Amino acid sequence: MPTFVNIRLWKPSLKNSEQYKSLQRQCLLREFDYKQKHARKLEKQASLILIDLEKHLSSLDYINVKKSCHESACRVHCKVMSTHQEKLEKLNRGPVGQNYDEIKSKLIHNISSYTLSKTEERLLCRGWDFCIENKITNFLDFETDIEFNAMKIQPHCHESVFRLLCRQIHNASQQLMRTSKYKKISNLSDEELAALKSLKSNNNIVICKADKGNCIVILDKDSYIKKAEEILKGEQFQAVNHNKFHQEREEELNKYIFSLFKENIIDKKLRHQLQSTCSSISVFYGLPKAHKNGYPLRPIISTI
Repeated sequence: MPTFVNIRLWKPSLKNSEQYKSLQRQCLLREFDYKQKHARKLEKQASLILIDLEKHLSSLDYINVKKSCHESACRVHCKVMSTHQEKLEKLNRGPVGQNYDEIKSKLIHNISSYTLSKTEERLLCRGWDFCIENKITNFLDFETDIEFNAMKIQPHCHESVFRLLCRQIHNASQQLMRTSKYKKISNLSDEELAALKSLKSNNNIVICKADKGNCIVILDKDSYIKKAEEILKGEQFQAVNHNKFHQEREEELNKYIFSLFKENIIDKKLRHQLQSTCSSISVFYGLPKAHKNGYPLRPIISTI
């Protein structure tokens, strides 16, 4: 077992149990959360110091100091992340989580001029079906799972200790359910949330689903528009000269339906069912074909 999380147990045989490993993982997560909070606190202090230095230093000296602070912070961040990763791998006795370097070539096709950061790649590797926010709705299952897992601890501890643990687990679970009843739980870290906002605010790229599979294709916006315009030059498409084109077609359709009603071909109920209201122009977009050279677009015309 790893020596960086050393916990004294009244029963040494528990060291080989899953409960002990789970406790070690929780300790590591708490350590990581504490270091993140401490890092954010230091960032605020450093920003205040830099603001004060800006008033007393020249612009060139201020830029050099700011650059030096940024490089130092990056070195410390990389060191902390690598140390934490080593701890997790040692605890897990192998690699932790998905190997994003292997699957990103299959899931992400970046043919744009924009270079993704590691956090953005990790975020996109989660796929289209990843749930960003989750909410506990079935508290009965939640309580049942807690009670079921608590019963697994009973054979490994004294009866008085078990009663104390059950009471503490019950109080903690009740407090969690009270706070989580109207609150959504985020499944993203702070870095991934910032990466999501960065990708969303980038107007120079288009992120879309591939024609086949669950791949993600990233294109330059100009390239995407050019490919779409090439498709729209086809004979099957007709340019709309004014914005009220769909309204005129809707009126023609409704007049024809009304004429059928006047001739007693359809009844009043069917007339109201067929009558068109609040129509809109169909939306055209393209899905890149990741399995073909050049990533051509497959045209989609959505009427929803």
